[in-house]
Amino acid sequence: MASVDLVFSLPYKSGNPVALVFGDDGGLPGVPDAHLVVFARMPGLRGRVAAHVGKGMAASARMPGLRSASTIRYNTNTPRPMVARVQSVAQQAAAVETGWAAGWQNSAKLPVGWTTGAQDARPLRSHTAMAWQEAQHRGRAVDAVYQQAQRSAAPAQRMRWQEGARARMALQAHAEDAMRTRASLAVRFEETLRDRRALVRVDARRAMGLHIGLCSGAGPALPLHLAQRVRYQKARRPPAGRSALTPPRPPDPEHCYRQHVGGPIELVLCKPWAPAADLLFACCKADGTPARFVIPVLPVYMQIHHLTAHLLPGMEPVALTDVVIAADDDSYCWSLSAQGPEHLLDQLAPAGALPQRLQIGIDGISFVFAVTGLARSRTFERRSVAVQGISVTAMLGAPYMPRQTWLAEAPATAQQLALAALEFTGVGLDWQIADWLLPAGAWSFQGTPLQAVLRLAESVNAVVRSHRTAEQLVVAPRYAHLPWEWGTAVPDVQMPAAVIVTDELRPDPRAEYNAVYVAGGSVGGVLGHVVRAGSGRDRLAPQIQDDLITHADAARMRGGWALAASGNKLQHTIGMPVLTGGTNPGILNPGQLLEVADTGGTWRGLVRGVSVSASMPRVRQQLVVERTAA
Repeated sequence: MASVDLVFSLPYKSGNPVALVFGDDGGLPGVPDAHLVVFARMPGLRGRVAAHVGKGMAASARMPGLRSASTIRYNTNTPRPMVARVQSVAQQAAAVETGWAAGWQNSAKLPVGWTTGAQDARPLRSHTAMAWQEAQHRGRAVDAVYQQAQRSAAPAQRMRWQEGARARMALQAHAEDAMRTRASLAVRFEETLRDRRALVRVDARRAMGLHIGLCSGAGPALPLHLAQRVRYQKARRPPAGRSALTPPRPPDPEHCYRQHVGGPIELVLCKPWAPAADLLFACCKADGTPARFVIPVLPVYMQIHHLTAHLLPGMEPVALTDVVIAADDDSYCWSLSAQGPEHLLDQLAPAGALPQRLQIGIDGISFVFAVTGLARSRTFERRSVAVQGISVTAMLGAPYMPRQTWLAEAPATAQQLALAALEFTGVGLDWQIADWLLPAGAWSFQGTPLQAVLRLAESVNAVVRSHRTAEQLVVAPRYAHLPWEWGTAVPDVQMPAAVIVTDELRPDPRAEYNAVYVAGGSVGGVLGHVVRAGSGRDRLAPQIQDDLITHADAARMRGGWALAASGNKLQHTIGMPVLTGGTNPGILNPGQLLEVADTGGTWRGLVRGVSVSASMPRVRQQLVVERTAA
């Protein structure tokens, strides 16, 4: 039955009782009476009369009344809703899964015990009563693990938790060092079985504490959470009003130092020793995430190097020497320079107006290059060919790709515009920075697909790199972690200073800023004020303007990386071997965060450039690392 809305014409009346009168029409016309009309067909009057003479006659008869059975249903069209609810004080409650938290649990056994708060005592000739555990009898005296005493006449044998025979001479304790008893034994636990021998009573007086420890049965422990499932719980009447839910208490942060129960605290110092009396205690605990690559400290670093070169796709061997492979953040690709015999002019000649592809392998680390230059040189009887190459992503630029025109007629993100520029080229895109939306008409560019991707990355000061082997462009942040966050970030490579062969450190002075304004163009541009958190915002850098700054994320990236590049820097050039296998990094990549445990302290820096030289059997890599000056 459908519900019926009850509309009350009188205002709400407070107090009890309240008289509710249903059926008062308030003077409206009543419901008219309904008439019931029944039609029935009666049977005719029938009878038999015998008459011999024709004569008119009249007959009268009494017929029974009309009888019928009918059912009448009267529908008032009024629902009978529930008018009241009775709430029980203790109603049926849902089962709740909860647990009882025990105040104590069995703790681990510790080699510490009771220490009596006593003072100096007079040595007694009687033995000290101890509660020991029954064990196998030995034929010689026992030297307790936690007791120092005078040697006995018989040769002693060091045993643990065994009962020794009686010594022939009595030993007396002097002050804190107690004498060795012939029936007592230092035990590690408190609850033990008493020996069947009679105990010796001591006339105890003021004495010094013994260094024999007993483990307490109820010491500091962690609560043990035991879950118990019950079907019912005690219910209560809900209070009036809205219940306020108390948020759970967050767990306490982990302390810098971990204290063992009843034991000492290990202090781990994160700075080397210095001849000074100033001690600064700080929490130098890391988040526990290990670095991806770690070069261990070894007395000698040995590596057998391998250099291979093949022509793709047939994997035809190519004879190359003096191979140099390099990349940095100012270039979008890896570069190759090598030397070879004279026949490389024909072997590496372009095929079908396209450069040949060359695969170089150094200790199992592969690179794929497009051969872009060949030069023959002759010196007396020696002839050689110089080979130049770059990553295959260079095929996206001139002179291999024509200039095109792009115009965004609909809103699109920067990543979508980059993918549109690389469409039908066979080159993939790895977008590693935040994406932002450009409105219709904000993007208009003319050039090659490679130049289009470089323009989009340049708008936020990102870097474009090439994959070592695949046909893929990588748009990466210029600073994956800002320099003031290097101390808390997880480094990509950890290595000791012992692995460094040569290094050069030179200062790179720069102006320091802590705030900058970044402005966009006339089509959907925004104005952002980027500041360094926690700074005074008093050193304002020159304003940066780019037409593609159309979102706050783009302004934040451009301004944040501009502030990160400010301030005094150190350019550190490091020469080190190429180590592979295990946790060794092999050839490092630009953009990796490097941590070096140097002789003067541990420092961190960002790898900006890598150059690998392979003159067999020697292989070295040279890193250009950007550091912050103190």
